Amino acid sequence: ELAVPAGYGASLWQTLLDAGREFSLTVYGTEALHVMRAEKGYIMIGDETDGTVTPLDLGLGWAVSKKKADFLGKRGLRMPHLASPARRQLVGLQTEDPSTVLPVGACAVEARPEGGQRIIGHVTSSYVSPTVHRSIAMALVERGRERLGERVTLSVKEGSIQARIVPTAVLDTGGSRG
Repeated sequence: ELAVPAGYGASLWQTLLDAGREFSLTVYGTEALHVMRAEKGYIMIGDETDGTVTPLDLGLGWAVSKKKADFLGKRGLRMPHLASPARRQLVGLQTEDPSTVLPVGACAVEARPEGGQRIIGHVTSSYVSPTVHRSIAMALVERGRERLGERVTLSVKEGSIQARIVPTAVLDTGGSRG
């Protein structure tokens, strides 16, 4: 992100494009940025997070200090309801039909033995990926990482959509591109 006086904006834009031509520099908008981060399984604050989500839910346990005697949030992470293995965890979702895009907020449900359904999660991000040629989505699902490969039903206005629980990253899963 660069900040310059408005009168220099067009000149800076052109200078940067010219300088980047040999590196195939290209411009993109915020929607493309959202799709690219979702393809890599990267979270968006406010989409995959709210006041109920912990770093552990997001698979970011590596970012929580194991060495510090104390840090903000340490006591909270020890609370039974925040340390429960049954918590919702961030996972990817792939619809059976690659052209079906899940609505953000759609609830993942499972049948109750006594009848009816129980909400076990919700879609946090959903896009069409031009790179992998299909819809992609991320969701917070109870015990999500334990359920990789399972099918889940998502309740939508029109009825229901079936999806498979998959890892969050659909592109460059080994992380070689950064």
